[in-house]
Amino acid sequence: PRVGAGTGRANGRASMSNDAAQGSPLDPPPFTAETLLLLVTGSISAALVPYWLNWLRQMYPALVTHVTVTRSAERFVTVEALRHLVIGEVYRDDWDDANLPKSGHMALEEMAECFGVFPATVHTAMRLANGHCDSPTLYALQTTTKPIAIAPTFPGTNEVIESRMEALRTRPNVVVTGTVPAFSVSKQ
Repeated sequence: PRVGAGTGRANGRASMSNDAAQGSPLDPPPFTAETLLLLVTGSISAALVPYWLNWLRQMYPALVTHVTVTRSAERFVTVEALRHLVIGEVYRDDWDDANLPKSGHMALEEMAECFGVFPATVHTAMRLANGHCDSPTLYALQTTTKPIAIAPTFPGTNEVIESRMEALRTRPNVVVTGTVPAFSVSKQ
């Protein structure tokens, strides 16, 4: 699933589609949004975010990417490093971040046409699925009707996690990406 792939805009907003991208495997998928807000959460996969932000900037040079970073993500990537990689703002996902606009969650929701959560930890996904609004970005994600793409990086799953993820999938503006087998750093 790709935000904005193939279908253009719906009601002036970025749209989501499960259509396969056409063209060369090296061509980036179609992406119609002009602004993206990416929530980076605390998984070791957060260390890959600089690579993907660089890729976004090369593939979609006009895309303005704003980033919010959870405290736990800062174990794997720094806010300062991310500020050098985006055309947009970078904030800590914390109500006490002095750089956060005064209207907090409302400003975050208004500054983007679509949202991404990568890497989406179990903790963050469950907070989102259960309606928590305890950080500026989660509050924005809970109240928006704009597209949200969630890329889980779960070390495992169970019936409770799956049922909450299914609840997230019922939201018409949410798409949850598939997962791929990965090396587990906890099983070394």
